[in-house]
Amino acid sequence: MRIEHDSLGPMEVPSNAYYGIQSLRAAQNFQISGTKIHPMMIRSLLLLKKSAAIANFKSHALDKRISQAIVKAINSLLSLDESTLYESGRYFIVDTFQAGAGTSQNMNINEVVANIANESLGQSLGTYSPVHPNNHVNMSQSTNDVYPTSMRLATLNLSIELVVELSNLSDALKAKALEFDSIIKAGRTHLQDAVPIRLGQEFEAYSFTIDQLIEQFILAQQSLRILGIGGSAVGTGLNVPKGFRQFIILELQEFFNDKKLSLSANMISAMQSQLPMMTYSNALRSTCLELTRIMNDLRLLSSGPHTGLAEIILPASQPGSSIMPGKINPSILEMGNQVFYKVLGNDHAMSFANSAGQLELNVMMPLMAHLNLESTHLLKNAIRSITQNCILGIKANVAQCEKFLSQTTQIITVLNPLIGYEKASEIIKEALVKNKTILEILNERNILSEEQLKSVLNLREQTISQ
Repeated sequence: MRIEHDSLGPMEVPSNAYYGIQSLRAAQNFQISGTKIHPMMIRSLLLLKKSAAIANFKSHALDKRISQAIVKAINSLLSLDESTLYESGRYFIVDTFQAGAGTSQNMNINEVVANIANESLGQSLGTYSPVHPNNHVNMSQSTNDVYPTSMRLATLNLSIELVVELSNLSDALKAKALEFDSIIKAGRTHLQDAVPIRLGQEFEAYSFTIDQLIEQFILAQQSLRILGIGGSAVGTGLNVPKGFRQFIILELQEFFNDKKLSLSANMISAMQSQLPMMTYSNALRSTCLELTRIMNDLRLLSSGPHTGLAEIILPASQPGSSIMPGKINPSILEMGNQVFYKVLGNDHAMSFANSAGQLELNVMMPLMAHLNLESTHLLKNAIRSITQNCILGIKANVAQCEKFLSQTTQIITVLNPLIGYEKASEIIKEALVKNKTILEILNERNILSEEQLKSVLNLREQTISQ
């Protein structure tokens, strides 16, 4: 063990630990969930610290030797695999549920970087000389501008992976729309028979909805790109050297490969309000609500196979019952629904966290970062599985679609302009009473000309918008 000191007094720290006394206090105080900070958040914090070290040097606030040691330390951390960073217990040890604003996590980063930098300069761990966690790694920064900036960058970068999966899902649905374009089936509204529709049109509509959801994420990403770094403790820029903001935003643009990153026009607002995180959560919520609807549709369309709709056939992913032989369930879609409900719950928590800011700071940021990153991680993985293990393998049950289409009474709707709504209603009632098809009743009554009858029989024409 080694002895370290802070404002609360001395404390023993494991001699081989790269974290320090403040990290250890946080780990002991907040033994809450056992959930570590998302790797994307760690990466964003490290890249921000690297950007700050370079910006401080360029602003003539930090010695070149110290700046280079910090950058070298961060590069070495970025090269390590996640298992080393988390499972070794030597680096990042703070629980997701920690002190408000993310001070615990910020200091965990500062201490680890300082210790690695000092080690590279031949110093012992825990000496914090010549590189100090607060004086150098955290120079020109405060947790209050570091954490909101890092969580926006982390959310932004993980969201890019989510949008890729949504695009793949949309493409898969488009492919099915083309594959099923020739299959005419009975439409349903209120879960009752409606006018004909093509199976391909249903899937094309699903794809169109996914594309709209992607647009919501693109708009949310634009707000996440507006950063408050350089605002310091309350947004006034206290202790931030001249030129630092301009230098650090250029470094962030390079390290995150995003030239659209920009500084907020109001640094105080960037700390008071976490609206960009809420805007992004809104996109997550809308996506889960729409995907729940689509998954439920697919489960309904595949229900049966002998006592349900069974108009589509889902690929089998696993046996569906421990007692009923041969049963196959829509397991992938069921998994999707469960993930969507979890994300919707996270969004609800986000709403409370977003509204809990007071005066110059929202201290609920660690929770907000966790919620958006967890939701994004779960959603992108769920959507990937749904696309690959379900959507791409869906088959149409053409015979079932044709069967239901022949039985629906609503194909007569096309004749409303010719015979009127009331006359059409009479024919439908008669068909139901006599248990006959609409075409059989029309032939018995002989009320249509041959040309008009062809119009009724041209079901594809009924599915084409004029």
